[in-house]
Amino acid sequence: MIPLFDLNWDEDERRAVIEVLESGWVSMGPKTGEYERKLAEFYGVRYALATSSGTTALTLVYEALDLKGWDVILPSLTFVATANALLKVGANPVFADVHSPEIPLISAETVERVLTKKTKAVVFVNYAGHGDTLKDLKEFCDKRGLILIEDASHAHGAEYPGGMAGTFGVAGAFSTFANKNLSTGEGGYVITDDENLYKRMKLLRSHGMTSSSWERLKGREEFYDVVEVGFNFRISEIHAAIGLANLRKLKRENEKRRGIVRYYRGLLRETLPEVGIPFSENSPSSHYIFPVLLPEGVDRSAVRRRMYEMGVYTSIHYPPVHLFKIYAGRGARLPNTEEYARRTLTLPLWGNMGEEKVERVVEVLKRAL
Repeated sequence: MIPLFDLNWDEDERRAVIEVLESGWVSMGPKTGEYERKLAEFYGVRYALATSSGTTALTLVYEALDLKGWDVILPSLTFVATANALLKVGANPVFADVHSPEIPLISAETVERVLTKKTKAVVFVNYAGHGDTLKDLKEFCDKRGLILIEDASHAHGAEYPGGMAGTFGVAGAFSTFANKNLSTGEGGYVITDDENLYKRMKLLRSHGMTSSSWERLKGREEFYDVVEVGFNFRISEIHAAIGLANLRKLKRENEKRRGIVRYYRGLLRETLPEVGIPFSENSPSSHYIFPVLLPEGVDRSAVRRRMYEMGVYTSIHYPPVHLFKIYAGRGARLPNTEEYARRTLTLPLWGNMGEEKVERVVEVLKRAL
C-alpha cells in the first residue's frame, strides 16, 4: 500500500527521546525552553510557545485576545478545530467563502462580504501550505482595525513574499500532529512578536500559575501564585525533544516535498489534463498536502474506493465546517467552498516518497477515473 503520508523520523528522534528518558525529567522543562528558542529563531520572531496540540495553540491565542462575544471571520475549508476553539472561548465563528476553487483561501474580498459591526478578528488558514491572498488580507485587516491570526498548521517553514507563514498576523498557531511537515506526534506551538500576548498565553498554558515546576526545582522561584483561570496545555519534554530533532530537518523536508509536487504536476498535465490542480505552479508553499480537483460529475467515493483496492490511500481536505450539524443554521452560503469540497481529493505526499510512488499514484488515479 502507498500511504497518505510517512514520518521522516529516524535515529535523531530516537536519540532525542532516550536522552529525555535518561535525564529523569519528562514534563515541561529545559528541552521545551530550548525548543521554543529554536522555533523563535527559525521564524525570526521574539517569542514561541510550545503546546500540547494545534487546537490548544489556537485556544490560547483566542482566549488571550479576549474574543468572547465577538464575531471572528474564518474559512469553512479547514479542520474543525479552527472553529471549535472559537466556540470554546465564547466567540462567534462567521464563515467566509474561499476566493475560488483554484485558490481555496479566504481573501480580502470574501472577508469584506461577511463583515459585521461585531467583527473583531480574522483567522487565515494557510491551506495546503499556501498564502496567496495573505498579504492583501493583512493590508485589509490593518485598514479596518481587525486582528489577524494565522492558523498555519499546514505551513511549517513556508516562505512568502513579505514574510514567513505565521508572522503576518498578531500570532501564528501551528499543529505538529504526526502527519505535519514538522512532527512531534502530538503537539503544537504559537509564534508572536507581541510581548503582552505572549505573557498572557504563557500564564494560560499552565493553570494561570506564575512559575513552573522546573523553575521552582532549579531555585528560580520559591512559590507560585495563580493569577488567571488557565488550562493545562503544556507540552512534554519528550515531544519537545522530538520537535528539536525534527525542526533541524524542516527546510530539507519542504524542499523534498516541493520536488515531489513538481513531479506530480508534470505527470498530471501529461496524462490527466482533466484533473485540476489548485494554486499556480509558482505559488510558495510548504506543500503539506497535495489536493487535486476531480472533473465535474465524477463519483469521488467510487474513485477513492477503487484507488484503495489498487493499493493507494487518499483523503479529503476538508468537509466544510459550516455543513457540520453543530454549525447548522448559521446562514452561511459558500458556493466556492462547497464546489471545491465536492471535487477535491488529496493524494499521497511526503518528503521521501520518491518518483516511482508518484508514478504509481497517478497511474492508479487514471485507472480509477
